[in-house]
Amino acid sequence: MWKDYLKALSACLLWSTAFVGVKVGLQYTTPLFFAGIRFILAGILVLILSRNIRGLIPYLREHWKLAVAVGSLQTGIMYGLFFNGINLLPAGIAAIITGTSPLITSVTAHFTIADDKLTPRKILGFIIAITGVVLISIGRNASMTAWHTELIGILLLLTSSSANAFSQVIVKKHPSNPLLLNASQIFIGGCMLLITSLVVEGVPTLSFPPIFYGTLLWLSAVSGFAFSIWFTLLQKPTVKISELNIFKFVIPVTGAILSWVIIPNDNPNLLSIMGMCIIASSIILFYGNKAKKEIPVTQI
Repeated sequence: MWKDYLKALSACLLWSTAFVGVKVGLQYTTPLFFAGIRFILAGILVLILSRNIRGLIPYLREHWKLAVAVGSLQTGIMYGLFFNGINLLPAGIAAIITGTSPLITSVTAHFTIADDKLTPRKILGFIIAITGVVLISIGRNASMTAWHTELIGILLLLTSSSANAFSQVIVKKHPSNPLLLNASQIFIGGCMLLITSLVVEGVPTLSFPPIFYGTLLWLSAVSGFAFSIWFTLLQKPTVKISELNIFKFVIPVTGAILSWVIIPNDNPNLLSIMGMCIIASSIILFYGNKAKKEIPVTQI
């Protein structure tokens, strides 16, 4: 299992770099356009790396419903909300809020997968994590206008995490070729985002500085590699969604640290650090207590 753990950790480390990359890219273009181009490129990259380009058409003939469902939730809805949410928040805070994703995913798995149940201890961890989220949201600004803007960003990111949770359940329940699934779902979701961008945001300028293209290529590579690793792990019969998602606690920590180091004027404050500590503590509690067997919630 240590090899699976190492793969999960590497995927989360890749994802943690996305917060800074997205904030840099959004300085030059609109959220949905940036997300759409990113995932279209990522889908093409994964297809090339799969070395099975000819197998894509037969795969889609058999699994097109799966690809559309996952692409809509995982890429279209999740990242559409994510890019707009992160645009309303400092990157460090966005990384922390997204850190609740493992908890949301585990709650979803509890109600949809028979052998992946919540326990009272895990529910307590979820409640503590939400307390940390609230603490961060009310402590960011004295201005009520800014407070409402950031609250909208937080709600968008939480809804984004919920879409991600349902997509993971779908992937778990419908095993197929993980690379072809990832290539097709990312490309489909990217096209959805790009079309929505042209309707909502208008036709963008295509004149960007080199740093934009460098960031775009990096984010596309992150999506391609990280999701391919994650889908492969999800489809292993011995891997549970809730246990796999424990590694996502790395994302808010390293994502926040990177943003505080790299992004100008994105600095930690006491409430941000307190919120991070509370969320980190809740995740430890959520997955802790391995020494004794816990009673599932359904048996209480």
